[in-house]
Amino acid sequence: MKGLAGLRKIVEGQKTVSTKRLKPLLDEIQSSYIQTGNKVKSQAETIRKINKKYSVVNSKAARLSVHVQTHEDLKKAHSELKAKHKAAMKELHHFRYNKNRI
Repeated sequence: MKGLAGLRKIVEGQKTVSTKRLKPLLDEIQSSYIQTGNKVKSQAETIRKINKKYSVVNSKAARLSVHVQTHEDLKKAHSELKAKHKAAMKELHHFRYNKNRI
């Protein structure tokens, strides 16, 4: 901030100052504060947008995780049913084979 540095130089070096010399420094400091305020507002708006997107993505991920868990449960149940079917077919085959031998 050149304005503050200029003001500090005047304060340290002189006992009296004309308002003509202070006016440009004041204008520069004021515009600097306005720019900083605008930058802060812009950053706050960007953060709000990012947080909103994060919230949407996070809730979507939570909904999808339920579907993924359901899919995993169905795969497990399917594997168990296949194993039971295989065991039942094996038992049926042994029953038929042993029935014919008697």
